[in-house]
This record gives sequence, C-alpha cells and structure tokens, in this order.
Amino acid sequence: MMSTRSSIMRAAVVALVLVTVLGVFALAGRHAQAQSSAPTQTPYPTQTPYPTSTPYPTDTPYPASGDGAAPDDGEHDASASDVTWTVEAMEFQSNYPAGFEFRAQITSSAGPITRGRVIWSHAPGTQRSRPVEVDPDTGLLTATWEVGPGESIPPWVGITYVWDLGDAEGNAFKTEPQYAEYEDTGHEWIRTESEDIIVVSQGLPEDVNQMTTDAMAEQRETYRAAWGDLLPYKPRAILFGDREAWLEWRMGLSNPRVIGQTSDDWGGTAQVLSGGDLVDLAYGTVPHEIAHLYQAAFTIMAPGSWLIEGNATFFELNQQYDYEASVRDLAASGRLPALLSGTGPGVSGQNARRGYDIGYTFWKWLVDNYGLEGHRQVIELLDKGMQQNAAFEAVTGLTVQEIESRWRVWLGASDTPPTLFPTPTLFFLPSPTPFRR
Repeated sequence: MMSTRSSIMRAAVVALVLVTVLGVFALAGRHAQAQSSAPTQTPYPTQTPYPTSTPYPTDTPYPASGDGAAPDDGEHDASASDVTWTVEAMEFQSNYPAGFEFRAQITSSAGPITRGRVIWSHAPGTQRSRPVEVDPDTGLLTATWEVGPGESIPPWVGITYVWDLGDAEGNAFKTEPQYAEYEDTGHEWIRTESEDIIVVSQGLPEDVNQMTTDAMAEQRETYRAAWGDLLPYKPRAILFGDREAWLEWRMGLSNPRVIGQTSDDWGGTAQVLSGGDLVDLAYGTVPHEIAHLYQAAFTIMAPGSWLIEGNATFFELNQQYDYEASVRDLAASGRLPALLSGTGPGVSGQNARRGYDIGYTFWKWLVDNYGLEGHRQVIELLDKGMQQNAAFEAVTGLTVQEIESRWRVWLGASDTPPTLFPTPTLFFLPSPTPFRR
C-alpha cells in the first residue's frame, strides 16, 4: 500500500459536496461490518469552492437519531411558508491549537438575521454551541470557540455542526449537518482510515498506522462479542512521535507526565510515544484505550478501579511482560490481595501497575470459564445498575465468596485472601493517565 504524506490544507465543507460528506460521516458512525477491505492512506482534500447561491426550504429538520444525525436540542421552530433561506457560503477554520471558527453568509428573504448559534458535536452524545455574531455591514455570520481552561482537545477530532438561525420576523432555520476536522497544519501527518478506526500519526514511522488498523481489525469480533455490538461511531487514534507537538494541544492541562488521554467526548485516544515501541503502541495501548470507549458507551463501571483498568487491559493484543505470570508470583508468595471484598487492589501510587494486572487476571478467568458471552452478560447487568458483585454472582451462579476462591485457586493462591492486607486508596482515573500500564 502506498502512503502519502501531506501538510494538510484547510477544507471548506460545502453544500455542493454535502451528500458525499454526510455519506462519509455516516459511514464513520455505522457499526462496522466484518469484511477484509484494506484501510486507505490518503492526503486530506484540498479546498472545494462553495456554490454561489443555494436556496434552502423554509425549515430543514434533522434526523432525530442514527448515523449522521446532527447535534440537536430537540427544538425546531416553524417558519413562514413563503420565506426563502439562501446559503451563499459556509466555512470552518481551524485555529489549532487555540480553537476554531465558523463563518457563513446566510440570508432570509423575510428580514435580517437577528439571532443564531452554531451547534456541534465531536462524537454521538456530546454537544456544544457558541452564539453567532452578525456583521451589520456585510451580513457575515461568525461563531468562535477558543480553548479555555481544561477544554483542550487534540488535533484531527471530528466536528459535525449546524447553523441554527432566526430572522427579524421570527422565522427559524437550521442548515443540514456539515463536517470538518480540527486540523493541525503545522506538522506533517499521515492519515489511515479503515472500517474500524481513523489513525492520524505525526513524527512516527508510517508502519504504525497499518499496525494500528491491523490490531483493531484483529480485535473487531472480540469487541463485538464482549460488548454485544461495536461502537456507534468510528473511534480515532491520534498518535504523536514528537513530545513538543504533543504538548501544543494540552493548553491549560498542567500535568507534564501525562502521555495519553482518551475521551468519549471526542471519541478517541491521543497518545505520545514515550519510551515504548511501535508494536506496543499499536497492539497494546490503542486496543486498551479503545476498550475504555466501549466502557463509556455500553456500561457503568467504577472509575479508577481494578475493574475498569483490568477490563481494558484484557483487550490488549500485546503485553509488555506476562501480566498473568506476575500475578501468579504474587499468589505463590501469599501476597495476592482480596479482590471482591472492600475496594480491591488500587490502580494508583507506587503499586499502580499491580492493580491493572490483578484486574486483568480476573477478567481472563471469567472469560476462560464463561466465555465472551459471560463478559457481555456482566456488562449488560452493570449497565442496568446492578452492583458489581451481584452481577458476577448472577452470571456465574456462584456466591461472591465462591467466585473469589475459584479465581485465587486458579492463580495458585490459597482459597482465602490474607486478612491484614492494607486497603489502597482509589483515585479518579478516567484518562488522561500517566501510563497505560
């Protein structure tokens, strides 16, 4: 496969290509189907001119739900039937890393625009908006989002947006959904898109893109079986090889030790390679972090716990060391802590990695004995609000004491945990996280 490097051009999202754009966006949001089509590596599109004047119907409703559905607050104002709305231009401008701006020339035949906002989302279930400013001389409409404290997002996050406007006579209008990306034109990026994931990498060998799409393809049916379906959108992996480039987007985020952040708000994971290798990044870190997106989409898990981190670790295809063997060493030495009583092992502090490994072995034991179907059943019960241990009891048909005992014996430990093992302190760890492991 040929790969094309590109310093990416800004692209206007326009009505002339709206059907194509929406088709691409809908494809990105659809549940992926099992097939062997190869991922593509292509440069970003160059700018496409907007048609001079496009009349719109008086009111264009959005699809209420489903792939390609626009951000929506559930309110749709009626307009007079004889009003014509004309869209002369729409443009999205990325001001990465400081934010972005929407601009448009849209007019109503009934009178001047007096109110408006731009509503956008990065992934299904999220929504943001900014008020529209109207230039009284030119009629230019603008809405600007500037990065504020704690609001930073990485480059290449997707943005689906609509203009929601009203004129002086009380008529309302909403445009069809438009799609853009938060472009970083200051660095050279490689983009690869497969049916499972969008990978954008900077400062790394281009092999990492192919390895990442291969890893996600390999895990596709495991994700589907374990969660009951695939994600309702196509996730992104934004991978940095240059730490200075990584730090550019983390405006207002003070922890310099953080090397990765995953968010269901923008539907992806951003990672900087730091001391590891490409194989672990593609086959370990990305599948782990995408599992966190599944957790957010499909269930309820206690944040910052062995449950959530052990579960994500279960989906890694590459291990930096033998996680199970390390826990079996704990078991053999009599230091395997209680899991299902109290808070269980922590995932913070000096022994943070141990909590990941111990949690991983429990999920492995569960799947070894009850299959991925058992995993899915637990997920569904947690999503309904069932307490963790009650969900495990319901799926296994065992008491919580029997579950703990069988898991411990499987690892080579005594069937009862030590009684004086100190209880670690949990902390909230949604990602960003200083390390995956």
